[in-house]
Amino acid sequence: MAAPRERLSISPRSAVLAVGMLGATLAGLAVLAASRRVIGWILVAATFAGLLHPIVSFLQRRMRRGLAVLVVMVALVGAAGVVVYGLVDDVQSQTRRLQEVAPERAAELERSPRFGEIARDLHVADRTRRFLDELPERLRGGSTADALRAAATRGVAFLATGVLTIFFLQHGPRIAAAAVRQFSDPRRRDRLQALGPVVYARAFGYAAATLTMALAAGLFAFAMARAADVPGAAALGIWVGLWDLVPLGGALVASLPIVGLAAVSSGTDAAWLAAAFVIYQLAENFLVEQRVERQTVHVGPFLTLAGGLVGLELAGLPGALLSVLAVTIAVATADELAPA
Repeated sequence: MAAPRERLSISPRSAVLAVGMLGATLAGLAVLAASRRVIGWILVAATFAGLLHPIVSFLQRRMRRGLAVLVVMVALVGAAGVVVYGLVDDVQSQTRRLQEVAPERAAELERSPRFGEIARDLHVADRTRRFLDELPERLRGGSTADALRAAATRGVAFLATGVLTIFFLQHGPRIAAAAVRQFSDPRRRDRLQALGPVVYARAFGYAAATLTMALAAGLFAFAMARAADVPGAAALGIWVGLWDLVPLGGALVASLPIVGLAAVSSGTDAAWLAAAFVIYQLAENFLVEQRVERQTVHVGPFLTLAGGLVGLELAGLPGALLSVLAVTIAVATADELAPA
């Protein structure tokens, strides 16, 4: 006797539900894609709030929380303004210096007996003059209208991120407590209440320490560049600070332009600069970073690089920083949940 065949029966109600779920999924993905910028603002603001929360909590012991948030935000905006002003002023002064010196050097090159004929054939002086005439427009990102549009877009982003950061700083603890209360199981709720603060302290403590090390590396590079009279010290300091977020040898790699520019005028300056950056990188890796990892969490260079590269591909530098933070939170959570 043949075994009975199994038949799949789809009722009209199931078909309607399946189509509705598919449509809702596609609509949700479309909304997510269209809201990518806003979601990025929220994530960046939440990250800033998480990093600034310990400072606000410390000040809250001496003043109301709203006033503490205001003090922290004013200090943050002031510090950012000083950095931006230093960078813009440095770029402008070096641009003016380049516009003054480069045409003279190009003209001297065309008059030189050794390279003059080749330089004249290549129109080095004319090309240099045209490049320098176009340089201010390139630095501001195109025409004046393009620069204004870009500035307006960045202004909206900074304003939205700032307002969201203030909101999270003011109401973040209540939002986190309300999220925990959504769990009906008392044991799970108690476990989350115990786990959350520990993971936050370890992950954000590691992130704050990493950013502090990057700031220290940038200031060190700025001081070394100024001491060696290397042009563009502020821009090079920011460059080294950003590269210091790369584990193991980021600051050392970023210091190569400083050493190279110093070598143009003085081999001695280049030698002591190279030695100073090597010593700084070794001290950071074996003294500061290991101590930070013992007190917070050990992420490791592979996970940091992998997370940073994935985030960089998805959303640029902010995406890289958020991805590294996400990896750090995941590692801290796994370490806490792992059996002793």
